[in-house]
Formats: sequence, C-alpha cells, structure tokens
Amino acid sequence: MSSPKSGPVHRGLWFEDYALDQVYVSAARTITEGDVAAFAAISGDFNPLHVDAVFARRTPYRQRIAHGMYLNAVASGLAAQMGIFDGTIVAFAELHARFVKPAFFGDTVHVRLRVIGVDENPSRRRGKVHFGTEMLNQDGDTIAEGDWMMLFLRRRPGSQEDES
Repeated sequence: MSSPKSGPVHRGLWFEDYALDQVYVSAARTITEGDVAAFAAISGDFNPLHVDAVFARRTPYRQRIAHGMYLNAVASGLAAQMGIFDGTIVAFAELHARFVKPAFFGDTVHVRLRVIGVDENPSRRRGKVHFGTEMLNQDGDTIAEGDWMMLFLRRRPGSQEDES
C-alpha cells in the first residue's frame, strides 16, 4: 500500500523495534481434515499416518495427525497475520523445528514468538532477529517448538518513518 506523496506504508516492525524477551502471540486456527488433505496434495506427502484413518487407528496416536511441515506452514501464516512483519521483513533466513506432540484434526493452535536474539552488528540497511517459537494447542500444550532467524529492514537515518 502506498501513495505517490508518502511512499510505502509499513505496518510491520523495523529491526530497531525488536528487543530481547519481547513476546508476540498470534490468533488461533483450527487444524482441519481439509487443510491436511490439501497440504498432502500440495507437498506430495501422502503418508498414511496423515491421510488414512484406518491405518492411523493402528498407530500409537489412534487417529490421523497433521504433518509437521504443515504445522510449520501454519505457524508462519499465523505469525504473518500478526502484521509485525508487514513491509519490513527481508527474508525468513533460518528455521529449526522440533515436534513435541501430535496435532490432531480439530485441534486449535496458536503461536508464541519470543525475541531471543537481536543482531549486535546490523548492516546499514538490515539486521537479524532470532525468535524462539512455540505452537500451543487449545489445552495450552506445546506441540511444536523451535527457532526462526529473520532479516528486517532498518529505519533509514533521518527519515520520517513511523517509529511507533
């Protein structure tokens, strides 16, 4: 979004806006059978643990579970919907994930991001922010955790960019 006179509008946070231990919590989303089936089709991962109810009943989970990579995609989307990255993120540079508990169809999940590192020596134009991530279900159980490294634009010295 921009206007000819004002230039781009940035809703997201600039590199300078991030500080250690800040926490951001997303809205929630329910994991559905349709979402998992669509992810299987897009990714080509038709592991029966995710798509075959009869097979899944014979597993320790007793039911189908969502793909771990699908959970990463949902986490990224929920984080993006917070708006803190809008117009200021340069790159999602690194991802480490650990899947702690299964996510079942019908679970409602949200994401918590905590700033665990801020680049000590940013470049003139951008800096790295390291987030600890946690995905929780409706019972408050952690189902996935990890960390993300992202690059963000810095404010231009002397600019009129919103600093709020």
